[in-house]
Amino acid sequence: MNPKGSLRFKLTIGFITITLPLVILLIYSNFTASGSVREQAAESNKNMITLYSNQIETTLGIEANFLYDLTSHDADILSLNNMVYNSADYTLTKMRILNSLSRYNRFNNSVDIQFAYSKVNRDLVHTPIRSNSYEETMAIKQCIQDTLDRAAPDSPAFKEWMTVDCGGFYALSRIVDSGYGMYLGAWVQLDHLMIPLELIQLGGEGFSALANSEGRLLAGRFDIGGFKDPPLINSNAGYQRLKGENGTYVVVSNPIDSTDVTLIAFIPEEGMLDTIYRFRKVIIWIPLFALVLLSLYLVYLNSIILRPMNALLKGMRKLKRGDWAIRLNNTPSREFHVVTETFNDMAQQIQKLKINVYEEQIRTHKAELKHLQLQINPHFLLNSINVIYNLAQLKNFSVIQAMCLNLVKYFRFTTKTSQPFVSLSQEMEHMDSYLCIQQLRFPGRLTFRIEIEEDAKEVPIPPLIVQPFIENAIKYGFDFMENPFHIEIKAMIDADPRFCRIVIADNGCGFSDELLDSLRSGRYFQLTNDQHLGIWNSYHRLQLLYGQAAHLNFGNCDPTGALIELRIPVNFSGQ
Repeated sequence: MNPKGSLRFKLTIGFITITLPLVILLIYSNFTASGSVREQAAESNKNMITLYSNQIETTLGIEANFLYDLTSHDADILSLNNMVYNSADYTLTKMRILNSLSRYNRFNNSVDIQFAYSKVNRDLVHTPIRSNSYEETMAIKQCIQDTLDRAAPDSPAFKEWMTVDCGGFYALSRIVDSGYGMYLGAWVQLDHLMIPLELIQLGGEGFSALANSEGRLLAGRFDIGGFKDPPLINSNAGYQRLKGENGTYVVVSNPIDSTDVTLIAFIPEEGMLDTIYRFRKVIIWIPLFALVLLSLYLVYLNSIILRPMNALLKGMRKLKRGDWAIRLNNTPSREFHVVTETFNDMAQQIQKLKINVYEEQIRTHKAELKHLQLQINPHFLLNSINVIYNLAQLKNFSVIQAMCLNLVKYFRFTTKTSQPFVSLSQEMEHMDSYLCIQQLRFPGRLTFRIEIEEDAKEVPIPPLIVQPFIENAIKYGFDFMENPFHIEIKAMIDADPRFCRIVIADNGCGFSDELLDSLRSGRYFQLTNDQHLGIWNSYHRLQLLYGQAAHLNFGNCDPTGALIELRIPVNFSGQ
């Protein structure tokens, strides 16, 4: 049976059809909610980053305005290049400029270094450099010097804060040209500019960074996120998702005006989506929960529907195979209880009806068999009386005595016809008496021979089953024959030891083609007239007793004569 057509399969598919869309909808809702929360968190953090960017821009703008004011109003700066280099006035003027820068730097420390530079004398004056070592101080001083030397009148450094690469670190530098060969400027390392940004609340593993216009990170502890290499940032995107070894980060950025750097915030996605992640973990277990629920659902359905249904189907199959004793057990379900009781009542009634039908068929077969069997005796009796009558007319008393002796043997055997079976040897002995009677009737014109194997003597066969064929052969076989009519009967065990073969052959005229075709096709035995009653009788007795297990074959001998073969089961006496 196709398992796809079973009720269990259909219920499972129905449950999955209902559950699966719900699970998919939950997962889709979770991912949609994750995206919505991510966008809202990114928007919120972007606003915060924008606020800090504006603060940095304002701080740097104040510093630039101070430099512009100093170049416009400070007489020392305007007159320094007009003095003799390294003269007393030159040195005092430098000191006054340094004091002005230091005094402002002391009250406004938004930058690391403020400096003044005489381009004519290549003389640099700067506020104290905050560093961890002398080498670092000299490196910063040299970097500032190189930046000033490279500065051209049209350099962007005179227009905005520009990024300066000092080898191991980056800084922002702004230069103001006084117009008299003097440059004023400010310098701040990006790492120092990041210190106030450490206070930004970006989650436990969040961090901020600064990147150049190309999106390459210049400052910031991006190693916190487990990034082996500094990632590239797309500042034009609303937000990005970057995956590091320590997790996934939502990245928002905002460029700082008047600079060539961008402020970037890395917010851990796990923190902002913590609740949704927990819900997602719950969703991951939903299919397993659905599977467990489906199993419990099937167990429940199995107990109330599937098991009673399978028991009912199994009972119907057994009933179909003929097991009428099958009965179903009661079930707790009221509906199946009614079905079970109805099935049991039906099976019981069918069993009783079947038994009655079988008994009636047996009685009918017995009556029919008895009727057919009794037809043999009157038929032969009339022939025997006719023979005695003819002998009496001839006054051949010795032959009449032999005839009567064989008739006594014959009718003694016929008294056993009430038995369903006799041994094959008894049947052949009876055929010997019968043929002796026929020899007395037709002296010199009939011969016969009976052979029976030793193993076949006790084979049970129906009584008087062979006689009709002998009678038919004598009646039609040797009319107008010059030679004696010979009948030969052989009984033996077949090549298949389950069967016994009885072969009856003669040397008469044999069957006509039309009659032989009628016998072999079975049309002969469908006739209901009284002609050829003997063969018709034997055929139907075999059918009643053995069914399809017995075979009756007809043919002609070579060169002449009829041939009849009976094939009967050996072990059939108990039926």
